[in-house]
Amino acid sequence: MKYRPIFITATNTDIGKTYATCKLIVELGKKGLHVGVFKPIETGVVDYPIDGKLLLETAKQYNPNLKSFTCKDIVPVQYKLPAAPYVSKGNEKIDMKAIHIAFEKMASVSDVVLIEGAGGLMVPLDEKLYMYDFIKEFDAVTLLVTHANLGCINDTLLSGNLLDSLHVEYEWCVNFRDNKESFTKTTLPYYKKIISLQDDIKLLSENLLKLLK
Repeated sequence: MKYRPIFITATNTDIGKTYATCKLIVELGKKGLHVGVFKPIETGVVDYPIDGKLLLETAKQYNPNLKSFTCKDIVPVQYKLPAAPYVSKGNEKIDMKAIHIAFEKMASVSDVVLIEGAGGLMVPLDEKLYMYDFIKEFDAVTLLVTHANLGCINDTLLSGNLLDSLHVEYEWCVNFRDNKESFTKTTLPYYKKIISLQDDIKLLSENLLKLLK
């Protein structure tokens, strides 16, 4: 890899991690980078990992080295129950060796690897590990995606404070769906300035690349 990986997390589940990751794949791909994608664990998998499949299909458009890669290469650990890995794994042990092997395979054919987490930073993996442990595990910088609903200030500050306490280099952005007008009235006065996932993806990608240097 030319760059360290980027870990994409969010303030909670269903905030827009996969959407953000796909937008970054496109933007970084436009810059001529061979972008790799990786999701160590996905739960709620029945026939195939939905997030992993979308990530792979998007990345293949910009990284010809991924032609032979499968969803299993992107998501090495898959569980059927849609819950935190701690719960969905049952009595199984998370196969960290398989996760590292899959990551190294992806890294070997990519300029930069985007690692998508599951849920938020404090999602438990097992008795000792949490989702945020993947940040240190892969020496990644981080993108924190937050929502634009009322209450996002609290959610964003909680996740940001955790990242600060871990001494993690990170950027953050707001994923607007259909509530930009209310956000401008109720939340923007506190933030004053934000990066919009929809409107500022070029700036966001440039800021992340600066962190990687």
